[in-house]
Amino acid sequence: MSSSMSEPAMAEVATADGREIWDVPVPPGGWGTPWPQCVELARALPSTQWTLVGGLMVQLHAAAAGMAVSRPTADVDIVLHIETGAATTAAVMAVLSGLGYTLEKSISDDAPAHRFVRGKQQIDVMIADHLTPAKVPRIGGRKPFQVAGGTQALQRTVNCRMTADDDGPVLISIPNALGALVLKGAAYREDSRDKDRHLDDAVVLCATIKSPLAAAALMKGSDKSRILTLHKELADPGHRSWQLLDSADRTTAMDALRILAANHSLPPANRLKLG
Repeated sequence: MSSSMSEPAMAEVATADGREIWDVPVPPGGWGTPWPQCVELARALPSTQWTLVGGLMVQLHAAAAGMAVSRPTADVDIVLHIETGAATTAAVMAVLSGLGYTLEKSISDDAPAHRFVRGKQQIDVMIADHLTPAKVPRIGGRKPFQVAGGTQALQRTVNCRMTADDDGPVLISIPNALGALVLKGAAYREDSRDKDRHLDDAVVLCATIKSPLAAAALMKGSDKSRILTLHKELADPGHRSWQLLDSADRTTAMDALRILAANHSLPPANRLKLG
């Protein structure tokens, strides 16, 4: 396993569809709502076609790292792998329809289509940023929601093997820890509705990065600016979000964010001395 990713206690180095597989243990208290929805989706739609983001992504990272962190969420948030050709919006909509979901109507035809509902349950379906206009699909005749940072997140996926019911394990794709953290930096910038939640998620993800120097070496493009945004907002060690972690995890997380945000453009020889 690459040391830049979170390191689950029960991990094995294996691949499925070219992705690493992490065996994720059941967290204390089990998998709560809306995990049954997510597992149902995983059985109907292969992990090659979608990647889990949002609160459930953070829960999986925490469980994989053996952390007892609660991240309540009511949503299943997914990003489709349109860029690889593995998924099409039409095929995914057909699967969701078969599961009883319908596309939520909007008061405006200009509003992005993304939310599928089944009673009080919902799945938010998004696509990545940076797709060429010709490749951006429609959902129910409307434009989709394109998630900032989604492209890099889809390029950094791992498969989590998890068991949440009596029907055996499922594979669920998530971005690795660096991909998830960059996604959160982008979300903090773009989403004005709940900025605190993105910072809360970021500190948990930082605590799962055990080898931040190795992760820093993999950063590219907009990664650094998105990490710097988080570093600036979380600069105060007394920030409320840091208090979500126990002291050991807090130290690990603060160190990881500091190292990721540092300037690593020194010549290799000097960098080795500093390491």
